[in-house]
Amino acid sequence: MLVLLAAVALGWNLNGYRLLDPDEGRNAEVAREMAYSNGYVVPHLDGLPYLDKPIVYFAAAAAMMELFGPTEAAARLPAYLATLATIALLVWFAHRRWGEEAGWLAGLAYATMVLPLAYARTAIFDSTLTLCTTAAIVWFADERPVAAWAAMAVGALTKGPIAVAIPLLALGSHALATGTPVRRLFSRRGLALFGAIALPWFIVVSIEHPDFPGYVFLRETLQRVTTRSFHRTAPFWYYLPILPLAGFPWIVPALARVSSVRATWDARRDAAASEPLLLACWVIVPLIFLSLNQSKLPQYVLPLIPALALAATRNLVAGGSRTAARVYVGVSGVAGLALVALTRWLPAPISLTPAEKAAIPPAAAALGIVVLCSGVLVGLGALTRRPRSTIFGYAVVVMAIPFLSGRLLVAVGDDRSSAGVARATAAALERSGGTGTVLGVLAYPPSLPFYLGRPIAVATETGQELTSNYIADNVERFRSLAGSPLLPAGYWREALARCPMPTVFLTGAGHREARAALGAALPLLAADDHYAVYGPCRPRSMSQPPQPPQPPRRGRGGR
Repeated sequence: MLVLLAAVALGWNLNGYRLLDPDEGRNAEVAREMAYSNGYVVPHLDGLPYLDKPIVYFAAAAAMMELFGPTEAAARLPAYLATLATIALLVWFAHRRWGEEAGWLAGLAYATMVLPLAYARTAIFDSTLTLCTTAAIVWFADERPVAAWAAMAVGALTKGPIAVAIPLLALGSHALATGTPVRRLFSRRGLALFGAIALPWFIVVSIEHPDFPGYVFLRETLQRVTTRSFHRTAPFWYYLPILPLAGFPWIVPALARVSSVRATWDARRDAAASEPLLLACWVIVPLIFLSLNQSKLPQYVLPLIPALALAATRNLVAGGSRTAARVYVGVSGVAGLALVALTRWLPAPISLTPAEKAAIPPAAAALGIVVLCSGVLVGLGALTRRPRSTIFGYAVVVMAIPFLSGRLLVAVGDDRSSAGVARATAAALERSGGTGTVLGVLAYPPSLPFYLGRPIAVATETGQELTSNYIADNVERFRSLAGSPLLPAGYWREALARCPMPTVFLTGAGHREARAALGAALPLLAADDHYAVYGPCRPRSMSQPPQPPQPPRRGRGGR
């Protein structure tokens, strides 16, 4: 029942808040264009090839949009379903290793950690990647190398070579530590199946875009790992404060027997020490790799969280609940009081909208009370030897978050998405007869085309506004294509002067020169901390400006 409740909480109100730019808005628009054109091979953004990420998540989200229409929930459903599949996989693995109740406990632990909750509800690739890496590791551990390589192939088609690196780092280091041959990982049948799954799409895209292999392996992989060109750099210790929060609250019982690490290492060649050593390698070795990586984001550690869920399960089954309970009571007390304190004090550097400022205190107070009650339940369960009370105490914190944070998520979504700008733009174009166009002036809100239901033209110098390294690297080539949405950076002045057709102009809130020129000629439709919208201008001639391409409509996702 707790696992079922946790699954409901993970998917609660997926459609209740707007897409968060840039990642969710961009990924949802790529999926919308894929569903609209029914072209499930090469992803496109704003009508241009988008090869920054492989195909699997986009295709899954596009299929959801074919079924349910282009909504926020459809864009997020693949991440949610991948999380449910990861839970089922952990239930199966722990059940086989430690018994039926351990299986349900492992699924519950993963479902009620902070990071899996956050990314089960987010239209990005990491939950699907985590399903693939988890499947690879547990199937290798269960002597199923062919299935493991198939999982890595799907992961590679989801987020690239990292889907192969994480399992091999964990399993290779475990093999070296236990003295087992590393070559056992490289099954011929498994490698053949990997190639059969992953290579066809890669070859087809490489034929259509010959620069794709170099872009994938040099630009997106080697440079991302070794250089700071992606502006996601952080210190080596970046993940050390993130991992405890990501695995909260089950990281406490996961580390309950950390004092026996020396004995486990000394007995590393014994079968009894193999499991805890595998879980340790699953976390520590990939974490070192991610820490050395020059590109860092919090969600990169999500594939390590299933190991913490399994470690917590193993320790609780083996009788480590009392030690963990004492630690958790103290941790939950501090965390609960800190959350309640947010009703009186917010850190000054945090920039918030009025709606966010109003939504944080009640959500923080309610969650703080839940955390404090959680500590009480865990402590009493350990004292009275009622393990189910302890388990419920751990699980209730994260299960409560979706139900307590609805108002806050709405406020964050309104701030981080372009839905409001889209409403004002669509209304202005409707008043002009519905035949107008939208022109981004050195600006491209990623979710705006999704909410408008069509690509938009962009006056840009570098193409960086589209948040695609591939498009930016090929901006001049794509600009020269017939009907390209990439227009010269100064084109907007010509469009403003001539106005061949009703045009709404959108620019960044900080582009003072563009805002001054547009504001002097056109009415302001909408403005927020990110963008400003002006227009529409009135036609002065019958000539038509270049229009962004709209693929032929063959699917049902654009209805």
